[in-house]
Amino acid sequence: MKNLMINDFKRLFKSLILWTVIVGGLALLMLLLFPAFEDIYADLEALLEGYPQGFLEAFGLGEDGLIMEDIYGWFGVEGYLFVLLIGSVYAGLLGGSILSKEEDDQTIEFLLTRPITRSQIYGAKLGVIGINLVLLNSVVAIVLGVTFAAFDTMNWTVWALYSVAPLILHLIFASVSLLISVFVTKSRTVTSIALGLVVGLYVLDIISALTDSAENLKYITPYEYVNAITIVNEGRLEPLYMAISAGIIVTALLAGWAFYRKKDIAA
Repeated sequence: MKNLMINDFKRLFKSLILWTVIVGGLALLMLLLFPAFEDIYADLEALLEGYPQGFLEAFGLGEDGLIMEDIYGWFGVEGYLFVLLIGSVYAGLLGGSILSKEEDDQTIEFLLTRPITRSQIYGAKLGVIGINLVLLNSVVAIVLGVTFAAFDTMNWTVWALYSVAPLILHLIFASVSLLISVFVTKSRTVTSIALGLVVGLYVLDIISALTDSAENLKYITPYEYVNAITIVNEGRLEPLYMAISAGIIVTALLAGWAFYRKKDIAA
């Protein structure tokens, strides 16, 4: 099991570096743009007043929304989405391909001849997913911490929540994608499904914010669970959403393990 984890980690290391650079780089870029933005804040605020309230709320602005004059509010509007969305794409691709690729490439035949159980195979894949997502989010957390401190506005609570919340979202998409990959063994198909899930749920999140009649949709889209407004304005994550998140992750992982142990694997 240990050797399998090491081999998978090495095989996926380059993609981990690439996605980490993309996510961390975009977060840093948005933060570095903040000083230039401060000079035109009044003009931009006047411009935004012309937009419908529902549209502004969809992007974290409007009444009771984020204040872009503050660096934490700025990041919540301009940079946080990149960390959530692009990181979720990576998590979905990772979770959807790491197991299905073995069957798609027919390397599962070799694994099944080794003295290793299916539970150990599943556990090794899960371990690599966890390590990669923690590493990606740790780098982003360091980038945020250093940059916030450089602006002399360090709020440890908000920084910690900005660091942990994306990891929770990424684990949701990775665990659900891993469960899907137990049933859909074609790597391209399962990655397409994972991408559709990531983008589709984000669209639902936008729709739920745009219209009151669709407000209940926010309970089925995990982007709402890690909302930047709650993080910055209230300094917390909603306990109910955290419980739902934990339930999704644990249920998906246990279901994937249970089905993978008993499924017929074509040699």
